[in-house]
Amino acid sequence: KFKTLGILSPSTAGKKAFELFCTPFPKYKKTKAPAIFNQASRISLTLPNQTQIQGYKWEASKPNGKTILICHGYASYFYKFEQYIAPLLKAGFSIIGFDAPAHGQSQGKLINAVIYKEAVESIIQAFGPIDHFMGHSLGGLTISLVAEQLKDQENHKIVLIAPATKTTTTFESFFNLMHFSPEVKQGFLAELEQQTHFPISYFEADRAVQDYKGPLLWVHDTQDRICPYKDLENFTKSAPSNINFLITNNLGHNKIYKTQSVIDEIVQFLAG
Repeated sequence: KFKTLGILSPSTAGKKAFELFCTPFPKYKKTKAPAIFNQASRISLTLPNQTQIQGYKWEASKPNGKTILICHGYASYFYKFEQYIAPLLKAGFSIIGFDAPAHGQSQGKLINAVIYKEAVESIIQAFGPIDHFMGHSLGGLTISLVAEQLKDQENHKIVLIAPATKTTTTFESFFNLMHFSPEVKQGFLAELEQQTHFPISYFEADRAVQDYKGPLLWVHDTQDRICPYKDLENFTKSAPSNINFLITNNLGHNKIYKTQSVIDEIVQFLAG
C-alpha cells in the first residue's frame, strides 16, 4: 500500500506513515491494578483537545513537601512503575502518574513527543507544582523537552531512563522496517514538521538538556536496541557537570527500569 501510494502521492503516503508511527502498538490489555495502586487517589484530566487521561496520586505519610511525576514509555502504561511507588513514598514524596494519551486507561488514538509534552504541561497546570520528573523512553524524551522550558531549573531534579537521544535513529529503524522509499521518507519528515512545527533535530534528548541547569540523572544501557547507546556516547563526554550518567550493561531498553539496583540509584538521586 505504501509503495503504491508513495508513487502516486508521496505527501499522502508520508501523512499515513506518520499517523502509523504515532499509533501505539500493541494495544493495551486490561490489567489488574497492582496492590499499591489501591492505596492511591484516582485522578483524571481533560486535555485541551478534549482527550481524557487517567492517573493516580499518592501522598506520603511523612511528606517532604516534594511531588514527583512519572511518565511511562511508548506502548506501555503507568502500572509498570509500581516498584517505584513504595520507596518514593517512604522517602516522603507525593507521586503522580498518568497513562499517556492513547495508552492504558486514557483516551486517544495517537501519541508523539509533542502530544505527550502538551499532556505533561496540562498535568503541571492542574496538579502542580511538580518538583521532580522521571520518564522512560518516549516519556524520557518528553520530560527532556519539558525540562528545557522549566523555570528555576536548579530546584528540579530530572531522571531520564533510556530516552531517544537521537530521534533520527528511531525514524530510520521505522523506515527500514517498513521498507519505505525515499519519497515516502521525505513525505513523512515533511508531515512531522507540519504537524509539530519543529524540525527533526528538535526531538533529541541530548539537545534538550545540554543547557539544563538542575540536577539530572541519565540512565541508559549499552545493549539498548530501541534507543542505542552509541547515540549517547559523545554526549557522555561533553555533557555539563550537573548531568550524571548511570550506564548499565545487558539490561536492554525495558529491563533497565525494573532492575532493583537501578531503582535504588534513582530513588537515592531523587531523595538526596
